[in-house]
Amino acid sequence: MKNLTKILLSSIFAINLVLNSLSVLSQDYWLRVPSPTDKWLTRSFLLDTVYGWAAGEYGTIIKTSNGGSNWVVLNSGITEYPIDDIFFINSRLGWALANDYLFQGTFVLKTTNGGNTWSTSRFFDTSVVVTSIYFQDSLNGFFTGFSGFMFKTTDAGASWNECHIDTQYCPVLFRFPKNRIDFLNQSTGFACGGHYDIQGIIWKTTDSGLNWFTYCVAPEPLWDIKVINENKIISSGGDYEFGATTSTSYNGGTVWLYDTTNFFGIGADLAFRTAKELWMPLTFAQAFALNLDSGSINSPWYSIPAPDSSSIYTAKFVTPTYGFGFGSYGTIVKYNTAVIGINNGQSQVPVRSRLFQNYPNPFNPATVISYYLAKQEFVKITLYDLLGRQLKVFAEGYRPAGSNNFRFQNFGLASGVYIYKIEAGDFVESKKMVLLK
Repeated sequence: MKNLTKILLSSIFAINLVLNSLSVLSQDYWLRVPSPTDKWLTRSFLLDTVYGWAAGEYGTIIKTSNGGSNWVVLNSGITEYPIDDIFFINSRLGWALANDYLFQGTFVLKTTNGGNTWSTSRFFDTSVVVTSIYFQDSLNGFFTGFSGFMFKTTDAGASWNECHIDTQYCPVLFRFPKNRIDFLNQSTGFACGGHYDIQGIIWKTTDSGLNWFTYCVAPEPLWDIKVINENKIISSGGDYEFGATTSTSYNGGTVWLYDTTNFFGIGADLAFRTAKELWMPLTFAQAFALNLDSGSINSPWYSIPAPDSSSIYTAKFVTPTYGFGFGSYGTIVKYNTAVIGINNGQSQVPVRSRLFQNYPNPFNPATVISYYLAKQEFVKITLYDLLGRQLKVFAEGYRPAGSNNFRFQNFGLASGVYIYKIEAGDFVESKKMVLLK
């Protein structure tokens, strides 16, 4: 099996040059820039258009102090564990969290010089795992995370007090993992989290985080949350089975509406470029989901491939013209304002038809091929082997403009690399997929 896998991967590499020439749309929206690391970057924090940080596996923290013109690796003092979160109040004061998840508890990293040096301490309760940071100002902040507890500090982290979590609206599950926090003002805030295949949960406070109320709102965990105004709050999430999803409240967090993007991947981050234009990295799906109506329920999402088939785990915007994303193997991508047409302040809906990478890939026995149509067209999908021999034709018929999915079921093919081609009017594009039994 290992030899077969190597052969398949070698075949994929050999045909990449041909296939990559067929799909360049991702470069229109995001441009890859040089990175100082090959470590996966899963968290980021952009303070302004000058200072920014990203963090990830093996204690990696990188920084820019010149608006992203270049990034440098900082010495975090952590080499064995991933950085689970990073947060800065200003260009000097910041925190980061790392965990071994088994024996040593949580490592709390703090810097007072922008990350050039870090002091490391152990969180006082070694029985819990905290993985998320949120500070309202230089004194008041919150830790929460995998263990489901929430802690508040009023002295810049010198001491922490456990917050009370009410069980009235969602009993039993109130201790589920909590992934992100966001506040409307000093008093009202929200957290999101949950557990795979069980529940997506929102927690709300109206007394500066002393007490939190629990709401069960989705069938999958939620990974990021943004408070847009006193009425609208949106949270993104999903899992490996259902794909990327959202839960949105329009009445201040009392009622939540669940929606799906219809794309594979997990909505790990919510990045607003403008009040309307919302980007959601889809992690392992190697794409972004884009919404042009601030993620409103039933508004369309568009799938935008990430550059070079990279997996983007975190993205942030500071202004409509300044945004970065970070991901697998040290990937750094910068938002390309020149192509979008930012000069007139308007967002452009993707208008070109495109074919996306099938997911899962490799697969057995089934996979889904997603594609976007600029207008209604008659769609035909053809399967070939690597020698160019036609194996099967699937007539999809007339499909509507927008996002569409085709489920491919193995019909007795042997393990190997195959090519699938879509034809829709004048649009023709091909990609590879790997069947691995």
